[in-house]
Amino acid sequence: MCYNISTMGKLRRAGIIVRVALASLVLFTFSSATQAADLDDLYRQREQLNQELEKSQSAAANKSNEVKTLEKQISSLESDISSTEQKIGGTSKDIELTQTILDNLSKDIEVKKQALARLKASLDAALVEIYRFSARSDLELLFSGDSLGESTNQQEYIEAVEIQVKQVHQQVTTAKGDLEKRKSDQEAEKARLDDLKNQQESYKKGIEYQKGQKGKLLGMTVEQKKAYEEQAEKIRQEVAQVSGEIYRKRQAAGGGENLGGGSGYNYSCGMVDDWGFYTCQCTSYAAWYWNVVLGKRWERGDGPSGTGDAKNWPSLAARNGVSIHSTPTIGAIISWPGDDVYIPTQYGHVAIVEAVFSDGTLDISEYNWIPLSFSRRHINPGKYGSYSYIY
Repeated sequence: MCYNISTMGKLRRAGIIVRVALASLVLFTFSSATQAADLDDLYRQREQLNQELEKSQSAAANKSNEVKTLEKQISSLESDISSTEQKIGGTSKDIELTQTILDNLSKDIEVKKQALARLKASLDAALVEIYRFSARSDLELLFSGDSLGESTNQQEYIEAVEIQVKQVHQQVTTAKGDLEKRKSDQEAEKARLDDLKNQQESYKKGIEYQKGQKGKLLGMTVEQKKAYEEQAEKIRQEVAQVSGEIYRKRQAAGGGENLGGGSGYNYSCGMVDDWGFYTCQCTSYAAWYWNVVLGKRWERGDGPSGTGDAKNWPSLAARNGVSIHSTPTIGAIISWPGDDVYIPTQYGHVAIVEAVFSDGTLDISEYNWIPLSFSRRHINPGKYGSYSYIY
């Protein structure tokens, strides 16, 4: 078979073009498949990071609760220490008063002892006189005085002195016994107070030890909380990086989204976006974020006017296959119905949760806030009325 050279050249060139086209098709198919595989890996990576982020946030929240509990326990121990110190002060005053009473009783007892000594001397002298008087004979007694009456008076006087001395001695002895009994009682009371003070001081030392241990534990818990929060912040940054990479790959792969701008959301205002929401509104931005950045489905669907308003988004959750929650998570939609002066009741407001902190505040991204802002940090969601989370 003979072929025209010119024809053969054309055939060769055609074959080269076909092979190049086929190779390009294979490369395009391979590139698309590779991009899809890369996106799947990035989605899995982001999901894993989000799970790790939730664990870190949960751990940080637990540590925050532990910190509050320990602070309350330490405050209670400090109050107990203060109360015990007041009790110790009161007991010390009681001990001082008891010691003063004991000192006074000791002085009174010493006075009674001296009085008894003097009375004993007087009694001894009287007894000697009585003995000497009783040892004399009647004749001696008769002639010892000027008269019989004088002798009789002397005997009666001595006997009267003896009786008086014995009576006074008995009174002083009784008084001394009473003082000693009171002193014994006060000594027992002082011993009881000393023991009570020792118990109170021992109890105070125990509380102070507990406070010290709780303080050490509090310091450790605060450091652990800080470490979890730092870990969560690091993971949030990694999630942001992965999300940015997903966004770039989706943008490079095309797909009909009108992407661009600093935030990635850049639509001409006054139009209806691909998901049924008016552009340049908070609802359009949140829908874009879920569909484009997160790769999750969120659409308005059918319904009368107002169906897509922010305040009605909780009603759209079931239609889009998600649920309503009372606790936040990264990437969730937060929806305010607009029951506060900050948000118009007519429409409500939605935003995307970018970060969750242990004190209950959030970082959010949004669109068409007044004043206009793309993101806000550490907001208290309850400041703007009731709210719910969609994810």
